[in-house]
Amino acid sequence: MKKFKHFLPLILCLIFSFLSSAQNQQKADSIKKEIDKGILTPSQEMEAYYRLPTHTIAPDKKLEYSEYLLELAEEANSDEYRIKAYMQMGIAHRFMGNLERGLENLFKAADKAAAKQQFKNILAEIYAEISTCYTQNGDSENALFYGSKTIEMLRELGKKQPLALSLLNFGYDYYLIGNYDSAMAYYNESEPILRQLKFELGVAYIIGNRALVYWKQGDREKAKEDLFRAIEMLKPLGDKYGMADYYNQLGNIFKEENAEEEAIKYTLIGLEMARSIGLKEQVRDASYLLFKLYKKRGKLEEAIKYQTQYHAYKDSIQNLETTQRLGDMRTEYEVGRKQAEVDLLLEQKRNNQIIIITGGILLIAFISLVIIVYSSFKSKNRLSKQLEKQNDDLEVLNQTKDKFFSIISHDLRGPVNTLGGLVTVCQMYLKDGNAEGVRGMVDQMSESVDRLTKLLDTLLNWALQQSGHFPYVPERLDLKVLVNDVMEMFKDTAASKEIELKLDFEQPCYLNADRNTTSTILRNLVNNAIKFTNKGGFVKVRAEADENRNYCIIQVIDNGVGISEDKQKGLFDLDETISTKGTLGETGLGLGLQLVYEFVQLNGGEIQVKSQPAEGTTFTIKLPLSPY
Repeated sequence: MKKFKHFLPLILCLIFSFLSSAQNQQKADSIKKEIDKGILTPSQEMEAYYRLPTHTIAPDKKLEYSEYLLELAEEANSDEYRIKAYMQMGIAHRFMGNLERGLENLFKAADKAAAKQQFKNILAEIYAEISTCYTQNGDSENALFYGSKTIEMLRELGKKQPLALSLLNFGYDYYLIGNYDSAMAYYNESEPILRQLKFELGVAYIIGNRALVYWKQGDREKAKEDLFRAIEMLKPLGDKYGMADYYNQLGNIFKEENAEEEAIKYTLIGLEMARSIGLKEQVRDASYLLFKLYKKRGKLEEAIKYQTQYHAYKDSIQNLETTQRLGDMRTEYEVGRKQAEVDLLLEQKRNNQIIIITGGILLIAFISLVIIVYSSFKSKNRLSKQLEKQNDDLEVLNQTKDKFFSIISHDLRGPVNTLGGLVTVCQMYLKDGNAEGVRGMVDQMSESVDRLTKLLDTLLNWALQQSGHFPYVPERLDLKVLVNDVMEMFKDTAASKEIELKLDFEQPCYLNADRNTTSTILRNLVNNAIKFTNKGGFVKVRAEADENRNYCIIQVIDNGVGISEDKQKGLFDLDETISTKGTLGETGLGLGLQLVYEFVQLNGGEIQVKSQPAEGTTFTIKLPLSPY
């Protein structure tokens, strides 16, 4: 199921356009006929071209009509329809799978709409569409941010139908992050409004999306029943978007139940519907599911067909999730050199085997060659051992490289996210004309960049010291200085969540430890504490010497969400890699605590955890004190 984590119900392809009617190709054809008569005034023609993409099924036609609307708006110098054109173009690009172009056009529309109070209604629609794009890209944090802005504006404006649809969207965002109770709450708030408005399409999506929650909660029968019910409601409305996606979801549920025939049947229906109206993401995901189903049944020809189709559609969809790679040139060189040595030893091994075989054949005739054969045999053993050692060294080097890349990605994620948040706030100040706020944000951004540059320099210098393993260079370290550096690095992240950072040092502590690995331990523990602490909480770092003054006892304490007993048992298990999202949907690699455990051991220390769910967590570390 990992491939389907962004497999979106088609609420994301329709519900977020705040229009009074469902997508209906017959209605689109009717509007087009009125346009073709040539009797509309310029204002009526622009309104018709604004409504036309809403009811048009084909995404390429949506884009064509939206681009023509922009031409009409430019000719008429109409800000209103210029904004609406950019919004419809953003929606069209989203339907076509190009989220980057979609967001580009939607933010253009939002810029222009936010400039004038008269366009506040349209701005709410645009924010809803921006939320949809982020949801479709798996960015729940930004989706929830823009979704909440949309709901707030619509409550203020008293717009019932758009509010109901946004509540439905907001519920789905909570479904994506596994908060099923909140998802149900928003669905339940939306449903009576939609029923009062007799908006059957929205009610169908409520039933279908609620079915997905039942599925995740383990009630497959209820989930299937409601998905079929939603599909039957969508059929007379001609909504192939929703039907295609719900058929694919049925395929997933039947696959879980090992009912492959049923799974293939409904997935094929969903695939054909999605293909008929150009839904690339649905075709991609259906193809992958069919590949897995046919592979399981041993039908390799069909499996290969759908696997090929899956990759073709996957490669054609714009992917906004870019992977950050920092290359260690020295490590790459060493890996290449080791591989060349391995190849040479393999060749020598083959040559020696030929010599041994030849010597065996000539042994009886040439007794004098016995010594040579014996020497060759010993040489082969020596080379085999060298080959094994080279292979072992290469494996260690690769593991070290992978761990170091993980450290870089993990340690840079927090500062980069903080910088991104400051940029967003700065953009908001710019839109509001708040020059003082912009100057303050620029100062904070400058400080954040300096901290990020310092961290990057430290990490890269550390990388250059590698020789196939993490260097351990113990020295006398002032713990308070190290902790202050870490607190300074995360102060903006903590401030964004209104979390108070505290230090509690009864007396100075000077460690006998490696600087880089100790800094990594502190960064990971403080970052985790902030990540899993709710707004208004606190994170405290305490330190004191033990009774014999042999070790420094360091505690990182928070009053966050806590850790269950089951998870505590495998928290430092090096064979497990589990990433858990933070209280605001922050993501990670699932490697932080494993590295902390390994680096504490490297420094001759110990680590323990004490936690209660909903009460907080305390990590306690013992590290050697400096003898002088």
